[in-house]
Amino acid sequence: MRSIGLVLALGLLSLGAARAADLQNPVWAKAPDRADWARAYPAAAAAAGLSGAVKMRCVATSAGLLQNCTVIEETPAGNGFAAAALSLASGMELKPTAADGAPVAGRNLIVPVKFEPALLHPGAIITNPDWMRKPKLEELQNYMPTGAMRSGGRVVLHCIVTGRGLVDNCTTSDETPSDHGLRSAALAMSSLFILKPMTIDGLPVGGGEINIPIKFEGSSGASAQSTVRVMSAAPWFAAPTLDQVQAAFPKSAIGKIASGHVVLRCSLTRNGGLVDCDRVSEEPAGAGFEHAAESLVKDFKVVTDPKTDHLADVRVDVPFDFRDPSQATPPIEVHNPLWVQHVDPTKAAAVYPEAAIKAGFKTGVAMLVCSVAHSGALTGCTVDSEAPADVGFGEAALKIAAVMAMNPWTQQGQPVDGMTIRLPIRLVLPDPAPPAATPPAATPPAK
Repeated sequence: MRSIGLVLALGLLSLGAARAADLQNPVWAKAPDRADWARAYPAAAAAAGLSGAVKMRCVATSAGLLQNCTVIEETPAGNGFAAAALSLASGMELKPTAADGAPVAGRNLIVPVKFEPALLHPGAIITNPDWMRKPKLEELQNYMPTGAMRSGGRVVLHCIVTGRGLVDNCTTSDETPSDHGLRSAALAMSSLFILKPMTIDGLPVGGGEINIPIKFEGSSGASAQSTVRVMSAAPWFAAPTLDQVQAAFPKSAIGKIASGHVVLRCSLTRNGGLVDCDRVSEEPAGAGFEHAAESLVKDFKVVTDPKTDHLADVRVDVPFDFRDPSQATPPIEVHNPLWVQHVDPTKAAAVYPEAAIKAGFKTGVAMLVCSVAHSGALTGCTVDSEAPADVGFGEAALKIAAVMAMNPWTQQGQPVDGMTIRLPIRLVLPDPAPPAATPPAATPPAK
């Protein structure tokens, strides 16, 4: 498990000093996502469908973390919203420089936190995104598929938003025309979109869903020459470790910048290594994060087959999400793993519990909680729940998890070692094979 988040200290602030140093336009780098908000939601208020609003006054550290938070307003009072808001503060993170260009270190700010019943239900669509970064026109051209060079086209990305404002688990729809490669191009460029993690009214974007229309402009003079293919989710079998990522964090940024995000585009060698990398994006720019990412490139390897894979025209976009190693961070949980080792369905059927078969249960589910090793394998798994209980579904799920492995590098740009995952495993008893047909009796030869 990674280190537990920063402990909040409650204290009284000098109102005179607060007025003199108030930060009016904080720029958020990370906020707790909707799942965090839902877990913090006071149980009685949630059951009653009650909304709440809290304002906290906090002090920003040089790295953009919050400390010394106190509640200055709670509506309605006495329903647990104040304590819930304070519990979320450790998952909030500011850019180290405010919108006015001044450092945030030591400055006080008002943090609004809203609790709405809609937070208890996943799938809310963000209709008015507040973008921190969107692809520029020239970046769109870099992803233009060959088939759309002349005519252009349109596609819609549908994604989940993380607490960092990155998009994840994207799918596509409304691809027009449907046979020009627009779907693959849109998925490949998804790492270039970054939303501001918290809206101005205090509601989180992390865990929400967003539809992003992307329009590719064609050109009548464009030639139909072959272009490279870009992968956005490479099947890694080697990637940097957490220790290596922390060691690469720019020394000059430690204690000053809480996080950075970089995307590099690289070519592939015949054995799956990365070479000739170019920067696609860097946030914040000029703080050394691009160099940090480049220093880790040598530790990546993609699963390839030189005999069948044509790698000369393939590029891979590699995201890197850096966190200040001197700052405490909450435990990180994997929500959308890319599995590289699955379970053979025939073997899964072989572990179906005998007790469940005797009891007449044809299906069952177990929820496991596991740690993730650097290789992507699941370790230390425990059974959190099983249904129906006491007929062996938990034990069967543990056997299945023992042979599963995920991509060692997440789509947001982090190594998986030390993360945790809540993994539901459902088992279904296969129908018995139909009896073999009896061959017709041989006709005796005529005499």
